[in-house]
Amino acid sequence: MNPVVLVGHRHVCPLHGTNQVESGSATYTFNGRAVARVGDRTTCGAVIESGAEHFLIEGAAVARKGDRTDHG
Repeated sequence: MNPVVLVGHRHVCPLHGTNQVESGSATYTFNGRAVARVGDRTTCGAVIESGAEHFLIEGAAVARKGDRTDHG
């Protein structure tokens, strides 16, 4: 499995360039940072659309490095 995405991790958007993941789980953290899931956003407004469907947090698949957003 690819590495899990956390709030603050870098995201390279094909429409807006480099930005960061800005939202994640309110209850599940790793190394003090919220874990990002399908439905969470980046600072450019992209929404995470794919994730590890076998690993759910608060009913949403956990985002991994390389997963898709609605910006590409």
